[in-house]
Amino acid sequence: MNGETRKIVRMGLILGFAAGATACASPFSSGQVDPSSPVAAAATAAAKVKGPRRKFADIPAIPTDVPTVDQIRASVVQQQAAGAALNKATAPNTWELKDSESYAARARRDANPPALAAPTEADRANTEAFARAARGRASAPPSQPQ
Repeated sequence: MNGETRKIVRMGLILGFAAGATACASPFSSGQVDPSSPVAAAATAAAKVKGPRRKFADIPAIPTDVPTVDQIRASVVQQQAAGAALNKATAPNTWELKDSESYAARARRDANPPALAAPTEADRANTEAFARAARGRASAPPSQPQ
C-alpha cells in the first residue's frame, strides 16, 4: 500500500515539476495578444516599451519604529489580562445595586410630573365647544356606487 502511494506521489511531483518548468520556461518574453481585442495595438506597444531599471538604492530603508517581537508579546499579554479582568468584573452575580435612593430622588425631581386635577366646569365647557365646532365642520364622505 505504501509503495503505491509513493509511486502516485512521485508521479504527481514529476508531472507538476514538468508543468511548472514549461510554464516558467521564458518568464521574460511577452505573451501573445488577442488581435480581435480593442486594446491589442496599445498592449503590443506597451509590451515593447522598456521600463526604467531599478537600483538597490530604490529599496526603502528598514523602518525603525516597528515594535519588536517582545514588545508585541507584552502588549498582547497586557490586553489579554485586561480582557480577563473585565470578564471577571462583569460576570453574572458579581455586583449589587447600592445607594439607589439618591438617584431615584433626583430622577423624581427632574421628572416633575404635572399635578393631576379633576376637570372643572370651564374645562368641560371648552371641550364641548371644541367638539361642537368640529362636528359643524365635518361632512359625510362621498357615497360610493355599488
